Formats: sequence, C-alpha cells, structure tokens
Amino acid sequence: MNEPIKTPESPETKKKKGLSAQAIVSIIIIALMVIIPLIIYFWKQSEIKNLKEKYDKDIQEITLKANSTIDENNTKNMENLTRVFSWAVRSEMLRQNLEQVENYMNDLVKAADLTNISAVQPDGIVIKSTDKKFEGNVYPGPIAKELAQINEVASKTSENGDVVSICPIMGLDNRIGTIIITYTPKKNVFVAEEKK
Repeated sequence: MNEPIKTPESPETKKKKGLSAQAIVSIIIIALMVIIPLIIYFWKQSEIKNLKEKYDKDIQEITLKANSTIDENNTKNMENLTRVFSWAVRSEMLRQNLEQVENYMNDLVKAADLTNISAVQPDGIVIKSTDKKFEGNVYPGPIAKELAQINEVASKTSENGDVVSICPIMGLDNRIGTIIITYTPKKNVFVAEEKK
C-alpha cells in the first residue's frame, strides 16, 4: 500500500499553519478596544445632534411665543391709548376747539413714536390729521369702509403691517367722529440666535 509518508513537522511549519489561541484572543481584545470607543463616540454624537435639534426647536417655540405676547400687548396698549386719547379729543370736539385737537395729536405722535393720528367725521372725511395730505379727504384705505360699523375700540393690521387702532367719539346722543391711530410695531423683537 502506498501510504504517504508523514514527516514530523518542524516548529516553523506549525507557526505557519495558523494562529495560536493566544494570538486570536489578543486580536479580539485589540479589535474590541477600537470598536467599543467608536460605537460610544457615534452614539454620543447622535445624542448631541438630537439635543441640538430639540434645543433649536424649543428656542424657536419660545421666540414665537414671546413675539406673539409682545404683539398682543402692543395691540392692547394701543387700544387703551386710543380710548383715553379719544376722551380728550371728544371734550375738545364738543367745544369746537379743533386747534387743541391738532395740538394733542402732534404732541402724542412725537411722544409715543406713532406713525399717524387722524380725527375723522362720521361721513369719513378727515378733519384733523398729523399727515396733512389726509385733511379734507376721505380717510384712505380699506379701513375707511369699516369706520361706520366700529362702535368700540378696535385694532386692525393694515396691509403694510401697521397696527391701526380705531375708537369712535360719541357726543351726547350721536357719533361725532372717530379717532384713528396708526403705529408701526417693531417686528421680531426676539430673534433666535443663528447657527454658527
């Protein structure tokens, strides 16, 4: 029978055939020492990204809420200012003292940083205004059509973003006019920081 002859393997031949158990364990340990920190790194980066997104969303919500609150407060303050100012104008209009009404208007526009104040007759004709081109004409814009229906202080936003506060001026038994105060609010008082 022809059996192949087995020759004893030398130590060099054994090393060439495969890795020892100790070498395999060493390689596994080294691989784990590299892979585990990488896994932790990418996991933490993902958490950081999620936290940043949540932070940005929270800041945006807070900013919108703050600006909305400021807009609401501006509107309420304008309505209160218009109501009180209409009382002063009413007393002077009942006395037919339109010069004093004009003085009040000019002083208020300067003091309160308002855009325009107009006193309008019930027929829509402007009798006094801080913008002289309005005087003697029908009050401009779509608000003029609504003046007769407004029976208490109201605020509207015009096409250009101005807040228009309107208050009727009532005489003893009828409407003697309307006060219209226009204010340009500062937009985006709170702005979220932009990403750097």
